[in-house]
Parts: sequence; C-alpha cells; structure tokens
Amino acid sequence: MKAYLIGEHFRIEGRTGALLEEEFLCDFRPFEDGIALEGCRKSYVSFQIVLDLELVKADGVKLSFEALQGAEHISQDEYETFYEWFHELGDRLIPDALVPFDWQRDKLKMPLDAEYPSDQKVVAIWVDLFLPEGTTPGEYHGALCLAADAWKKRFQVSVKVYDAVLPDESRIIADLNCYADAISAHFPHLADNDKRYDDGSYFELETEFHRMAHSHRCLFHPLCYKHSGTVVESYAPALEGAGSFIHVKSWERFDRHFGALLDGSAFKGTKRGPVPLPFLYMPFNLSWPANYMKWGKKGYKTELVRIAREFVRHFEEKGWLSTRFELFLNHKKRYRFFPYDGDEIRFREDEVVLDEFYGMCREAFSSTPVRFITRMDSSWNFGNHFKSRFNRLLDMWVVGKCINEWFPESAQYMANNGNIHFVYGSLSAIDQPLSAMFTWPMQCLATGMMGFTFWNTAGFGKDWLKTPLEGGTQAIFYPGAPFGLKAPVPSIRLKALRNAMQTADLAATLQGSALQDSVVDIINSHYGQSPDFWWNKKPEFINDPAHTWTNTGINDAVKMAQYTGKSPAIMERIQSSILKLASGRE
Repeated sequence: MKAYLIGEHFRIEGRTGALLEEEFLCDFRPFEDGIALEGCRKSYVSFQIVLDLELVKADGVKLSFEALQGAEHISQDEYETFYEWFHELGDRLIPDALVPFDWQRDKLKMPLDAEYPSDQKVVAIWVDLFLPEGTTPGEYHGALCLAADAWKKRFQVSVKVYDAVLPDESRIIADLNCYADAISAHFPHLADNDKRYDDGSYFELETEFHRMAHSHRCLFHPLCYKHSGTVVESYAPALEGAGSFIHVKSWERFDRHFGALLDGSAFKGTKRGPVPLPFLYMPFNLSWPANYMKWGKKGYKTELVRIAREFVRHFEEKGWLSTRFELFLNHKKRYRFFPYDGDEIRFREDEVVLDEFYGMCREAFSSTPVRFITRMDSSWNFGNHFKSRFNRLLDMWVVGKCINEWFPESAQYMANNGNIHFVYGSLSAIDQPLSAMFTWPMQCLATGMMGFTFWNTAGFGKDWLKTPLEGGTQAIFYPGAPFGLKAPVPSIRLKALRNAMQTADLAATLQGSALQDSVVDIINSHYGQSPDFWWNKKPEFINDPAHTWTNTGINDAVKMAQYTGKSPAIMERIQSSILKLASGRE
C-alpha cells in the first residue's frame, strides 16, 4: 500500500507503519479510497495522509486539494497541512511535532533532517480543514490528489456540516501553564539578545505562542515570577520610590507587552478572532511590589496597596475589563526563599500567609469593574480548605486532579459560592492514546469543572527533536527554530486537544438548557460508566493531617487514569453525538 488516509484519533508508528495504538486495532480503519468527516460551522475537522517514505524520497510528491462542492463551495484555501515529525521513545518512532507544509507551493519532500530519524519508513501528513461560519449546513464533496512521476492517487473527501456554530469564547478553559520566558533559549535570534524586552523581539515571539494557543482553543499562561519572587523583566511595570512615595515609574513597556493581548487585537486574523485573554497572572507576590524583608511591618502593606491601586486606575483607563487578573502565591519553602508554602499548602501553619497577603489584596482591589481575582493551587489540604474561611477569601481554586476526585461534593459547593474551579495535572506522554487529551474537557463537562491546567507546557528539553523532555509530558508545542521559524510549531496532542475543546465548547453552549443533562449522559454512556466514574473513593488516611500523607499512599489510593483501556474511537463517537444534539438532530 503506497498511500492511504486515517482519521484524527489514531497514529502510525514510523519504523514499521503499524498502528501505534495497536491494542485498539479492531477500532482502526485505514481509508484507501476516501474519508467522510463531520463538523459544525466555525470549527476544524482533521485527518491524516500516510505514504511510504521511498515514494516521497524520489522526486517528491505533489499534494493538491479540490474545493468541496455542496450548497455552495468550501475553498481549498481552508486546508492546512503539516509534516508529522517522528520522535524516538523506547524502540518506537512516534509522531508528535507538526512542521508546517505549504501544499499549494511545495512538493512533499523527505526526510526533513539528513540524520534523524535514519530508519523512518513512512511519512504522515496532518490535515486541518476549517469550516467557515457562513457555510450552509449540508453535505459537501471534494477530493485530494497525490502525484509523483507516473504515479497518482485520488481520494474522495466528504464533509457533513451541521447547523451549529462554534462560539469564539470558551466556557471551559484549557490552561497551558508555563514559566515566563522559558522560550528565548530555544530561538537563536533571542537567546543572546539581552535587549529582547526593549526592542520588542521577545514580545513578538511570545505573542506567536499566545496566538497558537488561542487558535487551538487554549490559553498560553506563563507565570511571571520565579520562586525567589523576582519578576521576569517586562512582566511588571517599572517602579521607583519607597514607602508612601512608591509609584509606577512607567507603564510603557508593560503596555507594549500585554496591551494587544488584553484588548484582543493580538489575535486578529485567527479563526476565533480578537478575543482578549481570559486569564493573566499578575506580578504581585511576597517580594513584589514590596520587598519581603518588610513583611509584617506597616511599610509592606503601604507599598503593596499603593501599587495595587495604581494597577486598578491604569487597567480601568485602558478598559481591560474582560480578563481575569490572577493574584497567586507560588512560593514553596523547600526552595528556601520564604518560610511559607503559598502554593499547595501542606502544613496548616502556612495558612497565615494567605490570610495576611490576600487580606491586603482584597482591600486594595475592591470596588472596581476590573476583574482582579485571588487564586490558590491546592492539593493535600483541599478537603480542609474548600469549605473554610478561604472560600470567602479565594475566588479561584486550581486543584490537583487526583485529590479533587476524592471530593465530589466540592463541585456543587464551589458553583453555589461562585468560585472558579479548575483541576490540574500533567500532559499525557506522546506514547499514550490521544484519548488521554480528550478526557480532560469531557471530565469538566461531566463534573461541572470550569477548566483544567496542564503543568509546564513549554518544557521542551534540549534534544526534543529526538525525544522531548519526560516523553513530552512538559511540552504541547515545540520551538520552530530548527525549521527556520520564529514561532512555535504545534503538536498532534495540541490538535487533539483543540478538537476535543471544540466538542466541549459546543456542548457548553447547551448549559442551562433542557439539553444539558443529555450532554452528560452522552459522555458517560460512551465511556461505558456511571457518573461515579469521575470520582474516587476517599482513602482511609483522608482524616489524618495532610503533612503525614506520602506520595506512595496517594498513588495507591488513585485508580488508573480515566483514559486507560479506552479506545480512541470514543472521541469520534462523542463528537458525533454532541454535533447532532447541538444542531437539533438528536
């Protein structure tokens, strides 16, 4: 077989051409003649082209698409194509990074790199097709063609467009956590440029990461200060003076950095349009704007409150009223900069820092339409905290996924109190089924969570082209520098997450309607489980002091990840059912 098509939910191993998710072979269908897709307006549909490497090596293969014909036509310009880059994990070549390929201009040429991977046998192309908002619902038919010398192959492409429109804004947030300027070191034009915050070159690159996340219905979310409390340059305005004379010296660089992200103009030209960032970390922490050396003294509160009120005035003047601005303590005493854990509090005596710091912040940020919110990331003591005084002190809770699942009662309690309730965890590795990415937004729909956070999504590693750091569990996109790009390149897992988020955001439009319960029923039925599937039984040690818990005990008390043993075909079935429900067809 020289060439065939596969759906978006499976992947092909690069050395053998075999199905990567081999345990689900019974659900896998290669398409030798054509593929049928379905989606709603203002969404993407995806599939893959697989070819023998030898075919592509010769003189290259010309790929072309025809417009799709139906009630009108969907232009071939709506197709985007990417080479799938194969990484080595164990004895397998696994595709993840996606290298942009201009099918209208260039032939398919392989290998992409002269040295790696030397034993790749197949080529895979990821294809995205966007269905514009103005598309008339109905059936559309077109084709794609592959041609090399005297060899040609033609595939039919059919798309069923449902009468539903995907909203620009997400009701469920896919939060791609990372750390301020973790990206410059991977781009030669910035790595040695110590003026990158002044000349704007860093802002241009970071905006490309924001745009890529936005286009994939996610939030690129860099924390702006280090464990020492030092704020990374340009993530806070310049200050001068001290005590009652402290003030913002200049907003100029801060505004250049964030202004277009907060008014949405940074996202012009994307398919979702200019939607402002839904969340942004603020630089406020135990050492900014007041030095921690003043903690406990009157001068500390004076400086904190004065600068906080300048933020209020400036943000009101700018009209930045859509974004939620997070006040968050990420301090951990094990790093020896501070004597408290502000993040994931394990020892109850550390709670005092939240009381004091957020109490001062509440006073400073009251009575403004700007949406400043207090946030805590919680794990060990979540069961002690969510019904305590902290529920009144904190607006946003980001809770370790496995521990959150011991407290099903927290979801409704948080909702009744108007709290923002996320869960957090790590990305799935590149060798895990793509259904792992799909489960996160589905779990939010099924349980009432408002979003989920992936920890550290820009930790690529030094040799990510061969094997990403920790099997890809710390990267959802990659630096485009090796391919001559001053921008990131996406991953297959990011595409899978985007398509899952499309389903989740479409389903979320039904919240508050008579169809809301039907969404949950669809999800649970396709997973083949009762609603209790998403929660875990409380362990015996739950009432012991949290600082006595061990990681072994926690791991033993957590059942296997929800996606384990679940076929990628689950995604296709749920997507199809929700499309029909949202368009009034089911």
